[in-house]
Amino acid sequence: MITIQKAVEEDWAIVLDLLQRQFTEHQIDVDEATLTFAIQEELRNEKLGIFLLARQDERPIGFAAIVFTWTLEHGGNSAWLEELYVLPKLRSAGIGSQLIDATIVETTKLGCKAIDLEVEEEHERAEHLYQHKGFHLLNRRRWALILEHK
Repeated sequence: MITIQKAVEEDWAIVLDLLQRQFTEHQIDVDEATLTFAIQEELRNEKLGIFLLARQDERPIGFAAIVFTWTLEHGGNSAWLEELYVLPKLRSAGIGSQLIDATIVETTKLGCKAIDLEVEEEHERAEHLYQHKGFHLLNRRRWALILEHK
């Protein structure tokens, strides 16, 4: 049986493990100390965001990482679905779809006006899932500047 619940502070190591798997799969290099800090801060302060953990028979099998931002475009608080991950051997079993449904329910309850996300260009399977759930493609490119703090 699959259950999806909000992660609590004590779940930080579970979230870290799943997030590291996600980042390794997508060749994203973030050091463990940075991830640990970010996860623990988000779990301490729901105003920053939430994690939804999917479990099968109490075993963690996936998660959704959601952060919050105030946007002018959406006219208020908005959710950014930063990461969605399911263990590779369990993909195509509807778990990602369940995580998206739970994300929609939780962010709606929290008053979010929209959910935004990004997908790597070659990740057609993920695009199909999001499109099936009602997301639509925006004509934009995401850019980032990493700031140095001394």
